[in-house]
Amino acid sequence: MRARALLCVTLGLVAALAAGPLAAQETQPTPSPTPAESPAEPAPAPTPPPSAPAPTASAPAASPVAAPAPTPPPAPTPPSAQRLVEQPVISVSLLPSENPYGVAVEEPAGLPQKPVFAEAIVPAPLFAAVRVDPTGKIVQSRIARDPIPSLAAESKKSFERWSFDPAVKGGRPVESWAAVRLDLQVEVRLSRVDPPTLTSITPATAIPVPFEWGSDTTWPDTVKAAPLTDGTVPLEEVDTPPVPKKTKWSADSYKGPFSCRFWVKVNAAGRIEKSIPIQVSDPVLITYMRRQFPAWQLRAAHAKGQPVDSWNEIAISGQIAYSLEVKQIVNLRKTLP
Repeated sequence: MRARALLCVTLGLVAALAAGPLAAQETQPTPSPTPAESPAEPAPAPTPPPSAPAPTASAPAASPVAAPAPTPPPAPTPPSAQRLVEQPVISVSLLPSENPYGVAVEEPAGLPQKPVFAEAIVPAPLFAAVRVDPTGKIVQSRIARDPIPSLAAESKKSFERWSFDPAVKGGRPVESWAAVRLDLQVEVRLSRVDPPTLTSITPATAIPVPFEWGSDTTWPDTVKAAPLTDGTVPLEEVDTPPVPKKTKWSADSYKGPFSCRFWVKVNAAGRIEKSIPIQVSDPVLITYMRRQFPAWQLRAAHAKGQPVDSWNEIAISGQIAYSLEVKQIVNLRKTLP
């Protein structure tokens, strides 16, 4: 009985020794860590009460970390607006609001009571192109520059009655266009003239398009014909150009109406010193009228009681007669339009 009691005491002691360290670990309170001082805060953080010990430094690592929210896809970038660049344009110069030829006058210039239109003989070159086949026959004709369009139909008939020696290239005849200049001498007679009018040019007068004629001497050098596409050989490429043989000219007279308009500058002395053709029924009238104007004595325009230079439009019409004579026929070596 005594031995049994001794065994129980021994077993209890062993159990107590085995359980002692664990019980001591559970009952010993955990010391509170001293919070680190922050240089940005002068006062220390308050010590938490014993019932709510502050978490240790390793507490954040032990607590579960929330998964980061998924990053939303970036919004699509709208296409950048393209800058519209205007194409360069040709600047357009505006016409002056006032006619530079116009002048305000108190009394306009005036024509003489009966202007004189004397007979005159004027030169008038005519340029034409004639298509000549390899046998010398006239196939076609056209007038390139006509000083008397009133006679155009008769002039064309005259060319078609001509005969030529054909052009030659490489020793054989070829089809080509002949280019000729007829130096005409024209006698001009005005059988009847309607009362001409002279109208003062003011700053409000519209500027008309002048009649383009130019110089007879320089005209052949200033024109350029289009490349030939009719199978003929250009004059510039033949060895010998077509040469006219029979040249009877039947377009030698005309009687009929005429008309012309000029802008003229009448100086303070009452003389026409400049003229610009605006409209003419026959270009030969440009030379003829310019020979008549200097003989006229006009009344000068007046402004502020004094005679002044002025621009005016003169219109002349009536019946006219032409008599023509061919003084010379010149063969050209340039294709005419």
